[in-house]
Parts: sequence; structure tokens; C-alpha cells
Amino acid sequence: MPIITAPDGSARRTLTDAEGVALAHYTHAERDGRVVADLFELEVPIERALPVILAELRGMRVAGSEALGRALLAAGAAPGRHAHVYSHDLRERPAITAGFELTPVDRPAAELLPAYLAAHPPEHVDTPVIANEDSHQYLTGVLAGSLGPVLDCSGLAIADGRVVGGILVAEATDAPPPVGGPWVMELFRAPGAPGAGRALLQRALTLCEGPKLGLTVTEGNGRAVRLYESLGFERVSTTYSVNL
Repeated sequence: MPIITAPDGSARRTLTDAEGVALAHYTHAERDGRVVADLFELEVPIERALPVILAELRGMRVAGSEALGRALLAAGAAPGRHAHVYSHDLRERPAITAGFELTPVDRPAAELLPAYLAAHPPEHVDTPVIANEDSHQYLTGVLAGSLGPVLDCSGLAIADGRVVGGILVAEATDAPPPVGGPWVMELFRAPGAPGAGRALLQRALTLCEGPKLGLTVTEGNGRAVRLYESLGFERVSTTYSVNL
């Protein structure tokens, strides 16, 4: 059996060759309707594991090192997200700089949608390639816990009675911190609300319970990187996901 489930019943899997030699370990997850081999860690050189990965994980998304991602791309995989994982030690919490009314997430997805879409113009590196209706369904799902239980440190920025920004923090349960635990699933703000993202993140850092708060930022999103690092987030790893 090339894929072995962890005996403790966790989401960890081991990929083996025909002789039962462990080639890699990963976390089995499901996101955006696709099965994901997440936190992929090789135990052998890429060249040895590559044929088995391509044969046994066909149709899955594989998220691991940049070297693995580029090797899979060369073998015909479709590119996914090249991103960096950041983590904030919650023993150090910043003050909140106001400027907006900051509230819990007490509104439906339809009221978050305009700011969410405005935050992703065509030129933005994280612009979703989905229709507006799908964006609404996605936000509805996140609020309902599709990515994990939404935590109380999530919040909205309000101006003139409208949502101009939001941060959705969920509990990622498939790994320990910094890649598990409290995790920023979404942070967005409308172009006309500068400072809302910083205030929401400061509020989340103040209210979040746990040893660390983690997030992912796409390669090339320099503005977001500058914000996170200015608030004390530190880069802990880089991932490259591809679709087989």
C-alpha cells in the first residue's frame, strides 16, 4: 500500500514505494473542493520520489518546498500558489490604532462581499479567479466554519455603517503552530479604507488566544509583507503548491 495512514488516526500520511520504504510524509486535507497533500516533507531525494508522487497523488494538490514544486512543474503539474508562512508570538501584542469602528463578525457574507471584491482588483496578486457568486458562497462557507471554527478575534472594520474591511481567523487543527492553531484565513480592506487592515490585525493579535497566530502571504505581495513584518510577524517557511 503506497499511502499509509497514521496509526493515531491523525491526518498525517506516509507515501511509500513498492518495497514499503518511506518516501515522504504529508497532511491529508481538503480545501476548495480539492484533496491536498499539505506540509509535504521528503525523506529521499526528489528524483526518487517523483515517479511515485505523480502516480499515487494524481488529481491532488501538493504543497511543499519550492524545490519540490518546481520539480513537479517540470514534470507537467499545473502551478498553484507560491507563498510564505508567517507567525506571530502572542506573548507580544501591539496596541490598536483606531480610525475605524472595529466590531466582531456580526454581519452576513453579503455585507462583507463588496469590500472583499474591491480588495482584489485585477492587478492584485491574490485576485480570486472566481465569479462574484462563488465569492459569496466562499465567504458564507468560511463564516460557517468550512476552514475551521471562526474565532472571536475575527473582526470587521466599519465606516459610515458599511463594512470596509475584515479579518477572518479560524482554528487550523491539522498541524501544530506555526502552521496550525489560530490562522488568518482572510484579511482584506477596500481601497478607500487605508489603515483598516492594520487595525484589524492589531485587534486580532490583542484578542487571539494561543501561543501563535499564523498566516500565509503570496510571493510578490510586498505591501502585505511590509505590514506583517512591521507588526512583528516573522517568516518561518516558504511553500509552493502545484496541482497534479
